[in-house]
Amino acid sequence: MDILKVIVVLVSAYLVGGIPTAYLAGLLSRGMDVRRYGSGNVGASNAGEQLGKWYFALVALVDVAVKGVGPVLLTRSLGLGMTWQALAGLLAMIGHNWSPYLGFTGGRGLAAFTGSLLALEWYLAVGVYVVGLAGGRLTRNNALWFSVALLLLPLAAALTGRPSAVVGYCAGVLAITAAKRLLSNPGTAAPGLSWKQTALPRLLFDRDTWEEGNWVRRQPEDMKPKATNKKRGR
Repeated sequence: MDILKVIVVLVSAYLVGGIPTAYLAGLLSRGMDVRRYGSGNVGASNAGEQLGKWYFALVALVDVAVKGVGPVLLTRSLGLGMTWQALAGLLAMIGHNWSPYLGFTGGRGLAAFTGSLLALEWYLAVGVYVVGLAGGRLTRNNALWFSVALLLLPLAAALTGRPSAVVGYCAGVLAITAAKRLLSNPGTAAPGLSWKQTALPRLLFDRDTWEEGNWVRRQPEDMKPKATNKKRGR
């Protein structure tokens, strides 16, 4: 194994994964910081909600192809095995979620994860979307069913006899997703709610509240702490 190759692919995976596609789309098209709107997520869904469906398609395509598929194929082309390919995929997802270019804020990693899993074991990626979209169509709750799909992913990889590196990758995806949902991006939490109140909705639905409401259409003022009406004593 060439240690230089390993260093190059792992560092480049994180740096490429960290390219804030949705942030750049908002900044270049409308001069807006998408982290201050809607979910505060630097990803395709929030870009689509704030900028329009064409931006959703553009951001998703770049994140899947460049940030997801790219690092895995680069690692493979350099002759490194499945373990390093899987690790490159996870680092790309970590870069997307905690971008070094945005003060370690970012997205949720779904598109980057989709691309890397397509490059590793494409049918597992298809399975995630079948469960997520089919369940979402039946219950009108895509977020919950994608959470279920991610929870089942390591088990599905193990039961289908995938290499241990792929099973570990799937478990890593689940852990990274849970960590990002719980931590969120600074300044995007719903005002007035404690961590205990937001933890379970974040894990299940990827939002701070049980009811969706206008969550994806929030404006910057909606993210500010609400002023109290209590008068200060003299």
